Amino acid sequence: MTEGLSLLDRIKHLVERESFTLPVLNEAGLKLQALASKPDCDMRKVELLIMRDQALAAEVLRVANSAFFGGLPEVNTIRTALLRIGLQQVIMMVFMVKERSKYQARDPVLIPVAQGLWRHASASAMAADWLACRLNQRVREEAFLAGLLHDIGELVLLRALDDFKSSEGPSFVLLPELVEEVLTSAHAELGFNFLKQRRIPEVYCRIARDHHRETCDPGDTLMAIVRLADLAVRKLGLSLRADPSLVLATTCEAACLDADEIMLAELEVMLEDSMLSPV
Repeated sequence: MTEGLSLLDRIKHLVERESFTLPVLNEAGLKLQALASKPDCDMRKVELLIMRDQALAAEVLRVANSAFFGGLPEVNTIRTALLRIGLQQVIMMVFMVKERSKYQARDPVLIPVAQGLWRHASASAMAADWLACRLNQRVREEAFLAGLLHDIGELVLLRALDDFKSSEGPSFVLLPELVEEVLTSAHAELGFNFLKQRRIPEVYCRIARDHHRETCDPGDTLMAIVRLADLAVRKLGLSLRADPSLVLATTCEAACLDADEIMLAELEVMLEDSMLSPV
């Protein structure tokens, strides 16, 4: 059925098959987000939800006792950790912990690509959340996930390439240049279709599809935030397509958001401290 089709068409066909699976949003994160959105958020329910996942509970405790909180008493319970870290940060952490496992590959050529995609996705999510917190609190609940998912099409293509390479065997050679061309050319359309088919909220589908459009709509605050976050991440080299020559203050995204040079410098410092500092 796929004979005579181009490589890209064959990859798209693979993604559309029912056997191709890539969970997009984790259950614990969605439940936490739903709890947090309620005015009378029950912290006991949040605590119990975290405690059901051993890896997540351990990560929450690790962050609460990290060097950032040095000098404070040791935290021994999830409840105390929640009070120290804050619910919004914990929700972000849940998505980070759960989503990272999806950015894997078997083929040696694709392993560093997967790592680069995760670095870009996680940094974009952090940058989008930071910008929303500073510029427009109304979109903060959506900004983190929008940043995390805006390039989901690249992950889908990477996983499909990995499956395709495995099925074709050693006769099919994956060159880095070919991987880059496939990821660049189709990820926006494929990301939109992938999220849409899985009934992910329209706002995330739209951002996955439109975040590379030439113009930036001043009335679309969330889109501008995600686009600016993406550019900041690229400038700092936290991306497969690094561009240190970018001047964020001169971008149309910064103009749409009235983000001045001081704020953008603070954004870069935050990303450097969070993503580039040694562990």
